[in-house]
Amino acid sequence: MPRDPLSRTLFGSNVDSDIQPLWEDGDRAFCRAWRRQIHGSRAVVLVVRPIAEHPATLDRLAHEFELKEELDEAWAVRPLELIREAGRTMLVLEDQCGEPLLNLLGIRMEPKPFLRLAVGITRAVGKLHRNGLVHKDLKPAHILVNCPDEQVRLTGFGLASRLSRERVPPEPAEFIAGSLPYMAPEQTGRMNRSVDCRSDLYSLGVTFYQMLTGALPFTGSDPLEWIHCHIARKATPPVEKSQNLPEPISQIVMKLLAKTAEERYQTAAGLEHDLQHCLAAWANHGRIDTFELGADDTPDRLLIPEKLYGRAREIETLLASFDRALKSGAPRLVLVAGYSGIGKSSLVQELHKVLVPSRGLLASGKFDQLKRDVPYATLVQTFQSLVRPLLSKSEGELATWRQALREALGANGRLMVDLIPDLSLIIGEQPAPAELPARQAQNRFQLVLRRFIGVFARRTHPLVLFLDDLQWHDAATLDLIEDLLTQSDLHLLLIGAYRSNEVDAGHPLKRKLESIRRADVNLEEITLSPLTADDVAQLVADTLRCGPKRAAPLAKLVHQKTMGNPFFAIQFLSELAEEQLLTFDHESARWRWDLKRIHAKAYTENVVDLMLGKLIRLPEETQDALQQLACFGNMAETAELAIVLETSQGQVHARLWPAIRQELVSRQGTVYRFVHDRVQEAAYLLVPESLRAPAHLRIGRMLAAHVPAHKREEAIFDVVSQLNRGVALIASGQEREQLAELNLIAGQRARASAAYASALTYFTVGAALLAQDSLQRRHELAFALETSRAECEFLVGRLDIAESLLSALSKRALSAPQRSTVACLRVDLYLTLGQHGRAVAIGLEYLHDVGIEWSPHPKDEETLVEYQRMWSQLPDAIEDLAGLPGMTDQTSLATLAVLTRILPPAGFTDANLSALVICRAVSLSLEYGNTDASCTHYAWLGRISAGRFGDYQAADKFGRLACDLVDRGEFSRFRAPVYLAVGGNVIPWTKPLRDGRVLIRRALEAAVSIGDVIYEAYSLVHLTSNMMMAGDPLKEVQNEIEKSLATIRNRKVQFAADAMTAQLAIIRTMRGLTRSFGSFDDQQFDELDIERSFERGPELSPSETVYWIRKLQARFLAGDYPAAIGARSKAEPRLWTMPTESLIAEFHFYGALSHSCYCDRLCESEQQQHRDMIDAHHRQLQIWAKNCPENYDNRASLVGAEIARLECRDADAMRLYEHSIQTAGRNGFPHHEGIACELAARFYAARGFDRISPVYLQDARRGYLRWGADGKVRQLDELNPHLNHEETTLAVDGMRIGAPVEHLDLATVTKVSQAISGEIVLQKLIDTLMRTAIEQAGAERGLLILLDGGEPRIEAEATTVAGELLVKVDEQPVTPMALPDSVLHFVLRVRENVILDDAAAQSSFAEDRYIRQRKARSILCLPLITQGKLIGVLYLENNLAPRIFSAARNSVLKMLASQAATALENSRLYSEVQQREAKIRRLLDANIIGIFIIREGGEIIEANQAFLTMVGYDQEDLLAGRVNGLDLTPPEWHERTMDARTEAKRTGAVQQFEKEYVRKDGSRVPVLIGLAVFDERQDHGVGFVLDLTERKRVEAEARESERRYRETLMGLAHANRITTMGQLAASIAHEVNQPIAAISSNAGAGLNWLGAQPPNLEEVRQTFGLIVRDSMRAGNVIRRIRALMNKAPMQTELLAIDEVILEVLALVRAELAKNDVWVRTRQSEALPLVRADRVQVRQVILNLITNAIEAMSEIKEGDRELLITARTDSSNNVLVTFRDTGPGLDPNSADRVFEAFYTTKSEGMGMGLAICHSIIEAHGGRMWAGANDPRGAVFQFSMPVAPEGVNRAEQVS
Repeated sequence: MPRDPLSRTLFGSNVDSDIQPLWEDGDRAFCRAWRRQIHGSRAVVLVVRPIAEHPATLDRLAHEFELKEELDEAWAVRPLELIREAGRTMLVLEDQCGEPLLNLLGIRMEPKPFLRLAVGITRAVGKLHRNGLVHKDLKPAHILVNCPDEQVRLTGFGLASRLSRERVPPEPAEFIAGSLPYMAPEQTGRMNRSVDCRSDLYSLGVTFYQMLTGALPFTGSDPLEWIHCHIARKATPPVEKSQNLPEPISQIVMKLLAKTAEERYQTAAGLEHDLQHCLAAWANHGRIDTFELGADDTPDRLLIPEKLYGRAREIETLLASFDRALKSGAPRLVLVAGYSGIGKSSLVQELHKVLVPSRGLLASGKFDQLKRDVPYATLVQTFQSLVRPLLSKSEGELATWRQALREALGANGRLMVDLIPDLSLIIGEQPAPAELPARQAQNRFQLVLRRFIGVFARRTHPLVLFLDDLQWHDAATLDLIEDLLTQSDLHLLLIGAYRSNEVDAGHPLKRKLESIRRADVNLEEITLSPLTADDVAQLVADTLRCGPKRAAPLAKLVHQKTMGNPFFAIQFLSELAEEQLLTFDHESARWRWDLKRIHAKAYTENVVDLMLGKLIRLPEETQDALQQLACFGNMAETAELAIVLETSQGQVHARLWPAIRQELVSRQGTVYRFVHDRVQEAAYLLVPESLRAPAHLRIGRMLAAHVPAHKREEAIFDVVSQLNRGVALIASGQEREQLAELNLIAGQRARASAAYASALTYFTVGAALLAQDSLQRRHELAFALETSRAECEFLVGRLDIAESLLSALSKRALSAPQRSTVACLRVDLYLTLGQHGRAVAIGLEYLHDVGIEWSPHPKDEETLVEYQRMWSQLPDAIEDLAGLPGMTDQTSLATLAVLTRILPPAGFTDANLSALVICRAVSLSLEYGNTDASCTHYAWLGRISAGRFGDYQAADKFGRLACDLVDRGEFSRFRAPVYLAVGGNVIPWTKPLRDGRVLIRRALEAAVSIGDVIYEAYSLVHLTSNMMMAGDPLKEVQNEIEKSLATIRNRKVQFAADAMTAQLAIIRTMRGLTRSFGSFDDQQFDELDIERSFERGPELSPSETVYWIRKLQARFLAGDYPAAIGARSKAEPRLWTMPTESLIAEFHFYGALSHSCYCDRLCESEQQQHRDMIDAHHRQLQIWAKNCPENYDNRASLVGAEIARLECRDADAMRLYEHSIQTAGRNGFPHHEGIACELAARFYAARGFDRISPVYLQDARRGYLRWGADGKVRQLDELNPHLNHEETTLAVDGMRIGAPVEHLDLATVTKVSQAISGEIVLQKLIDTLMRTAIEQAGAERGLLILLDGGEPRIEAEATTVAGELLVKVDEQPVTPMALPDSVLHFVLRVRENVILDDAAAQSSFAEDRYIRQRKARSILCLPLITQGKLIGVLYLENNLAPRIFSAARNSVLKMLASQAATALENSRLYSEVQQREAKIRRLLDANIIGIFIIREGGEIIEANQAFLTMVGYDQEDLLAGRVNGLDLTPPEWHERTMDARTEAKRTGAVQQFEKEYVRKDGSRVPVLIGLAVFDERQDHGVGFVLDLTERKRVEAEARESERRYRETLMGLAHANRITTMGQLAASIAHEVNQPIAAISSNAGAGLNWLGAQPPNLEEVRQTFGLIVRDSMRAGNVIRRIRALMNKAPMQTELLAIDEVILEVLALVRAELAKNDVWVRTRQSEALPLVRADRVQVRQVILNLITNAIEAMSEIKEGDRELLITARTDSSNNVLVTFRDTGPGLDPNSADRVFEAFYTTKSEGMGMGLAICHSIIEAHGGRMWAGANDPRGAVFQFSMPVAPEGVNRAEQVS
């Protein structure tokens, strides 16, 4: 059993600190050390130290120590102790004195040594396996060879497993434990296979491969590439890399490297047998013949293959689905159905192999039948597996993910953080999102989840989401799945598996799947059938490693018992082995069984019963733990199990260990889970049914008691789901109320996540827990539960139940806030039912209760009174309202909420009521302060101020106020409604129409950011409506509408879709894309059906109003005035449904014009009624025009012109028509300009102005063309056949109207001739040519194609956009998308014009792809030929009408083409000359070198700006001839200059030389000059001059800097020497005091000898000799000190380094003695001399010695030794080394020791070593530092040997 390693950890160590590093293994280092025994002796041990203290590394060390008793010293390096000391952890191992196999690698091994080692390694691995261990990290660093006893031993057991088989989860590549280069494929988690002893054999294969070839079989640059290598790439056989290698050895290695375990050796014994055979053959014969591998390799334990039998077709289908999802970028759903145990999960796991190359991600989750009410529980599992790996990435990688997640989630990040708490560690804490109505909140939640998934589901890393056991789904997750599948921009494969036998026709999953199928998503279904008898037979035969015939009887029995269920079959075989009914016969090496005994056991045919039999054989404490785990569901956290089992987490593992060994339960991190649902079902059956509720209740109570208060909300679902299962057993009223509160919290969390079905369950249970009197006693709790329950009933679609509950609650509400809550819910309910009147009535009931009495249909007077009452409360400046305080009064807040909620239904039922609501809401804000809803009402007040009360200035101010408030951020909840109301309904009345788009787009962005799909749809409708009203090109508007309509339909906002469809219909008819112009009918639209649907509708809808107004507009433009008037009459009574929409302006404008045009058909007496209507429309348009002339002046003027026409006021009509045309054009309304011109043309035609009318008609045509109304243009052309022809003639400036075609052609030719003769610049010529050709030919688009090397290329393109001609000169290739290539090729080959009147109808070119796709009409293609040479083609087209280009003008067009060709060729030649000149000029001007051209006399005739700047002259001086080369030259340089001129004449060039020039101001400039002669007469030359001023300045500064540096260095060095001497003062004093004391003593003795009678002169002489000696000794000490302290310039001399070392040692002798430092010196004989400054070299040596002394003074134990060596190195330098035994250098900062001011001393300045480093470098040497072995530091410096100092003997002599 595993033990807690902490209990065995020894704090305190018997290991010496003297440790010798041996080798490293990734994150661990192996060292040799000495361990003190009890009796005092020392033993050698191995120490494993983490290189970095990572938790995973420490866990591995602890795990290896746990295995101590299971490891045998015969084949393993056994752990001795686990030490934790001084913050470091070490594992102490026995030292068998071997070396790692790693040391022997790198070269190819010969067969014999390889085989001997391989046999030993395999034998050790076999012993490991026989002891029940799987290593899981075998590699050369963990194999010790060459031990004294010649045995191989294994180490590195940190990942070893006691399990015979272990399934590895598919962790991210960075998380996989082990060594990737040696890892078996199944260890990656991507092979759908378990890890067992055969995984170690794969690692052996990699090791053997490396031994034989000197290289690994694979190489990878990152973890994913390594994984891909192991699971997909095949290694090159070793024999191909080593030709002398016997083939059988190579085959053995390749068998070990098989990707699937079944194809490898099955046992180490079988491998050893084959290796022994090879070794014997090689030893006896020197060769190895081919033999059958694995003949003796039958495992003696049951190994059931894990490959999928009978699933080839299903795997292929699944992989193809992934491939399609990867390529298409659209989500796909694959449903996998089948019975439990049929292999659904195993099938999906096959995807791991294909995910690696695409760097795909797979996240999986499993629904749990005991957690069906926990919202998104499965998705949380799934998403956690995506988020947690990100936390291990580097900061750089994490920053990329962080940015992507923040961009995707925006302001809604909190929604995902609440779901996945770990996400906050990446994106940070997130603010609470804005509150939204429930439906919009659900849409937002799905949008946020979509965006979150989109971060992971990208082309660069596609995502596979696998959701298992869908039959136990929660409703919210299925809704999300359906939403995800409707998206088009996710590289997502969604796989759902479910038990088909548990999902009948009435199952919710079945209904949801039917809904998904109807949505036409990418869906595939895979149904897994039971295995056939043949499949089972193959499974049994492979398991028993025998032939199918022998296995057939047993296979037949297995198939009969299990009915082909794979899980059951595997469990049944395992059961037979456990019961000894299936045994391995070692003598015959085969499996045996007895069918009679098996039949006698009467095994059940139910897999759950079989699993029950397994479970009851487990220990009782294990069974109890499994029962508790089953009560949690499929999985549980270790901490949760420890709580309910009332034990430690370590004991939890101990209790579950038998089940883990039996492969019934698996442990992943801190989570235990059942390996299969059937195991969980069996474990749950162990709990008697009568005890299940008490068990759940107990678990719930214990969890609730142990969960900390701050984590209660996070664990609420786990606690409540357990308690609710035992709710019937709770008798205590207090506990029931507490559980009701918990259910309320759980329901609120579920509702916040839009999981309304789950929330409903919690609210229902909570409400049922309360006693009948709870509404009186616990009113707040009961009311909250009941209202929440009612809301969720409504949200899940149970409207009848919700209505009943809310009706009852309305009578129980006690306060205004409670009544408001109920009222708002009831309003939402009736709005959903389409009962707007009932919704309004509910709101009015609430208002009645708070004292507001309103009728459902107020009168105009009531509205006016309320409006005036509101105005009376306003401050002087509307802007001041922004400073109001926040609203806090609860009743007012409640009332404002109801007013806000009933505004939409009020708008549908009565315009006066909606105005009352807005005014009262504003009044409440004025009285009680601002809130979020206040902003929306200010914006809506702007709408009614303008549209209803005509106060447009106030509307503008209220609109700006609302926008300012939401922009400040304090009241941002309703940003989208505010921006939309102002941009779409206020700005159009006060500012240019297009200005509103800014706010509309902001509304769209705000809606999208919070997932408000309603206002997203409204914004799209308003945006496209604005584009239409502004006259934007219809093609662009259509594209925008089609995109927006797809979005709106996806969001399921029907009103907006209907409105958008009506807008699309009018655009299509205006563009001529419907069956008949003016009608909406086509394949997509049926007017009759639409109008019938309006009649069936219960209430009026704004979309109906939109439809009738757009029909009015279409019918008017088509000239069907009666139908237009009919549409107007339908729209008028519905206008109140959209009283302030800017679309109302369209109603008044087109309504007035329809009536005015219809009057032409009526007599005078019949016109009056229509004129009255026209006048009414006109008055409204005039009001708007007064407030915003930019938008409405042209409309009001045109209607006024029509009124004047009807009243025969022709002069007024003419003036007003012209004014309307001009203002429409000036303000960018091409459609209004076209309408005004068309009506003006009719007016003039009716008055007989036949020459003026066509002019206006042509202008009308142009206006419609600019608008893009092709259908209208065709109608004009059909009604006026001459119009299209005249379009060309009328386009020539200055030509009289109606000029004959000959005159027109002459004028055209003249104009083109003048144009091309006046332009020689190619680009300008092309622009002029294209403009002239387009204008004169009447083309819509044109291309100029020129030949480049025989290949045609588009040189320019001219297009007409919004009435403007744009010419784009940009070379690009010719493609079939640019023009009809059949026409182009024809013209290039035939060299003749091609004119197509109607291209689509021309039989010879009609099949061209361009003509077919573009529906091309008129086409003209002209060859451009000059001097018989084809240089290009001019292509023109007009797709608006046929017959634009007349064949009668063919000859003139040819003439034009010829002139154009000539001009283009001339221009090309001119352009080439210009380009060459320009290149030369750019070269001169851009050059930083001065360049000049000089004549022989010295006159400089040309120079670039660089030269002029250099000499101080300008271009004016140059042109005036004032720049002369001789004048520029100073007298002293004249001679050198003349020599240069002579050299130039002789050789043609002058080598560069330095000189000076005199500048214009008299100063001088140093230059470098070169000269060359470039013409035959040699009287002109070109000079190149480089200004040397900066170089000279830098050189001077460098010299000065070097001088200052030397002075500074000398000063620092001197200061350092002084400091050092100060530190040595005591020692120096000792050195001086010794000889002085001796002198004093000897002098006294001498006096005594002289005073003796008789004086002893001999003794006196000796004493004086001693005095002289000691005085010289003292003098030497002082001299050396003075030499070191002397501050003198650097003076080099020949030095003997060894002598300098001895001098310094003599100086510090006392310091060495004081610190107990032992100095040894070692030097080469006759060491060469160096040239250096003696003082500075002394300083370096002194610094290094004193540093060593200081470092070693800190050492408490061990010898203090300083070794100084001096020798020559291979580079002929003198190398001096100082080795100390101090603490050494910090490896993290060793490279900084020579940095200035870097120090590790508390009192040091960090200058000593920096100065030493500088001194050595100044002498041409180098200095470096490193670590001493075994401890301490090494400082070294080298100095070059002086050339004259090589022979030292000569120098010394």
